[in-house]
Amino acid sequence: MTLDVPGHPAHDGDDLSGVDRRRAAYRQLIDGELATGDGERVIFFVHSVDLRHATPDLIAAAGLGLALAERGYGVRLVPRHRWHLGGAADIWIATTPDADPSQAPARAWRVAWAHSDVAAWAELDHLMAYHQILVGSEVGQSLLRTTPAGRVDVLRNAADTELFAPREGVRRSGAASLGVYVERGRVIQPLISDLPISVPLAVYAEPLRNMRSSLLGLLEEPIPWLRAPEVMTRSELSVVELPSTALGDATLPAHFFESIACGSLPVLNTRLGATECGLAVPSYTTSGGLASTITDLLADPERVRSLVAGLRERVLRDHTWDVRARELEERVAAARREQVEEPPHRALHYFPDYNRANPYQGMLFAGLGSVDAYPKAVADVIDHLETRAISSVPGVLNIHWTTPILQYATGPFRAAIELDRFSAALHKFRTAGGRLVWTLHNVLPHEARHVWAETQLAQLLADRADVIHALSEITARQASEVLRLDPRRVVVIEHSSYVGRYPDWVSRDAARQQLGLSPTDTVLVALGGIRPYKGLGRLLDVFHELAEEDPSLHLLVAGKPAVTQETDGLKRRCEQSSRVIAEFSHVPDDQLQVWFGAADLAVLPYSRILNSGVFWLAQTFGLPIVGPRTGALLDLADEPHVRLFNPRDDRSLKETLRSTITELVDDPALAAAARASSFRAAQSRPPSRMADDFASSMEPLLSGRDRVARRAAG
Repeated sequence: MTLDVPGHPAHDGDDLSGVDRRRAAYRQLIDGELATGDGERVIFFVHSVDLRHATPDLIAAAGLGLALAERGYGVRLVPRHRWHLGGAADIWIATTPDADPSQAPARAWRVAWAHSDVAAWAELDHLMAYHQILVGSEVGQSLLRTTPAGRVDVLRNAADTELFAPREGVRRSGAASLGVYVERGRVIQPLISDLPISVPLAVYAEPLRNMRSSLLGLLEEPIPWLRAPEVMTRSELSVVELPSTALGDATLPAHFFESIACGSLPVLNTRLGATECGLAVPSYTTSGGLASTITDLLADPERVRSLVAGLRERVLRDHTWDVRARELEERVAAARREQVEEPPHRALHYFPDYNRANPYQGMLFAGLGSVDAYPKAVADVIDHLETRAISSVPGVLNIHWTTPILQYATGPFRAAIELDRFSAALHKFRTAGGRLVWTLHNVLPHEARHVWAETQLAQLLADRADVIHALSEITARQASEVLRLDPRRVVVIEHSSYVGRYPDWVSRDAARQQLGLSPTDTVLVALGGIRPYKGLGRLLDVFHELAEEDPSLHLLVAGKPAVTQETDGLKRRCEQSSRVIAEFSHVPDDQLQVWFGAADLAVLPYSRILNSGVFWLAQTFGLPIVGPRTGALLDLADEPHVRLFNPRDDRSLKETLRSTITELVDDPALAAAARASSFRAAQSRPPSRMADDFASSMEPLLSGRDRVARRAAG
């Protein structure tokens, strides 16, 4: 395909250089002038199409897209602010993990291209919605094969060797660092920032606050991507410091291949990705090592040119965008031939995404595939409501905790504005046919700053929701004391246990040994987010009183703290006690077994609670539990492993703990029975049942059958 540049002086007979023609071709691509061709239509979803500040996803999409256009495909690059508008396509390629596959055209072949930052892609719970996953390295391929993704193939970054090529008669000197700094707001890499100013390295980046003075002396004006060859062709070396996210997944930025194509020898802070590509380049792991490497290489320019000549031959053969375009054709064709079944097509959008702190949402959504659906997290709920309101399929939104909507408003006036914005956006969404599900975890956020606004928000959700998902019967009853709930729209799907979700192979003795506890110690555990309403302060008061009576008593405290003066004080109190072992940070999944496994009794000292995931987590590890007599825990008060206290009375907490230790810890027979009862309770509520029940309740909304039923009833 011959790329044309309408309206350019070249059409009047002026001769453009090859580089200028190439730049003009990229501008044609960005402007949508290559959207039609003789072959299939391809859409790339990118964050932005601003070539002056080209991000890695744009560079990858532009390089591959132009190569596809030259092979006859119609190619368009769609920026984020236009994702919701869609457009016709045969192949739809997401180049960034926050792209939404539900915005792909109907019947398009949906491709996720994890050309970098594989860890972010691996965390997605909607990979199952893609027909095919492409990843920028073999290491990344092995990582993504452990996810719900279907077919996973390798498609690396590459270089445009027409744009990035050596220039005749240009003298090379020194080292340059650019490419990784093109993205605005990116932190300057720490190894480069510690280099002494005497090292002959030019860093093309914008100055940032608190930047080291030595680095300021190395700075040059940032270079747009299309102008990067002007720097690379003058530099002997190109220093690349990959972010920590790329060190373990072996992906390489396009800049790495581009520098070789220009004849500039790249120096990397890892060998993994380059070795995988068969490109042996110098590497460094410390600032001192980088300084020595630059100095030694620049002292031997003939060696540098010899090294880069061999590397460039390999790049021209194996790592150009034209090669990648052929590879994409082959991989897509193979995947289409081998396809057994279609991936799910219908998205259940949800907000907020708290999966990193609590796997509840992931467990809840695990059954959606059975109803041809998949979950997709929403980062900005108002933006989502507004953009889906003008899209062809508004879809279904599941709102969980409402804290991010109003909780961070700086005052009542701002809270009122945010409430109005949300209300208006929700109205547009519902008017356009969007469906709303509200999962009722709490009537109001635990530490509501603007109670009146939070109450209005909760009532708004109760009024506009097609389904109100309550986590227990008592949840709906207690919420009805504050809100008007239509019982016909309330669906009870109980919170499950976490059976099968966490590792549980560390023995009790090994867990205690790891925490410095003896086999004869009596151990309480309070685990979960450390926040004021969770009552850790009064637990510490009560614990120290009981500890004076029982020298074997110890307390384990672990969880991510809220950033408040109160939690700072709680941390100091824990540190000052030799009988308290505390970890004020998020507990990794594989370490939960240590904290629970070492304990005899779980304590939930909360002042108030409607539902508690920690309660079901403790049962998953077979622990007896002391908790408040409130919320959903009331339904479990008669369980032999559960003891409840009056949440308004600290003496009740103390006496309940004392009697529970005597009955369910000190007595071996009763302790064994309590542990067995706790684990049976967990097994009686497996995550799979919760997931299946939720998927069944969502199916009418996702398929639109609820509208048909309502019309028939009307």
